[in-house]
Amino acid sequence: MKRAKQLYLAIIILCLLIIAWSTYYTLGGFDPVEVYVMKGAERTVIGKEYIEKYRYSEFSQRIEEAKMEVDSGKLKGMLTVIFFQNDTIGSDSVHYFIGASKEEIKDVLRLPAGYTYKEFKTDKIFKVFMTQHVLVRPTPEEVGELVQIKAIEEGAVLQPFSFELYYPDRSFSVEYWSR
Repeated sequence: MKRAKQLYLAIIILCLLIIAWSTYYTLGGFDPVEVYVMKGAERTVIGKEYIEKYRYSEFSQRIEEAKMEVDSGKLKGMLTVIFFQNDTIGSDSVHYFIGASKEEIKDVLRLPAGYTYKEFKTDKIFKVFMTQHVLVRPTPEEVGELVQIKAIEEGAVLQPFSFELYYPDRSFSVEYWSR
């Protein structure tokens, strides 16, 4: 009788392990995270800038508002978030710019009310495509470390900001630009 209980317990544990492994696999946990080195570009981003204490709920709400602006056509381009490295605001705060980006925007003088624009240029881009579900995706710090290692290998120095570009299929990419 005791042996039967041990066998049932072993089967239950094995089933739970198989379920956990298959869930992790389905969410993209085994997808490789590679840093691609791409040629430089120019980018203009139209949006709104925020410097505030980081609260995920407020940040998510701002992303959704910007997504609605892009989907409605008020902002043209790809939904983009720029995170700036800012040592003067404290460890519990964040400096970011949310809006829409295009490689070339010709008429920045016709901005929607309340919006500003920022222009960026680089010779080399370090890009990571994020296809994993948020539950199994590497943290921003881990991605930053991978990019930093690749930049050192390439002999590049990174600028103090990163881009997150959100695609219609709900995936996104992270870009760091060299100086």
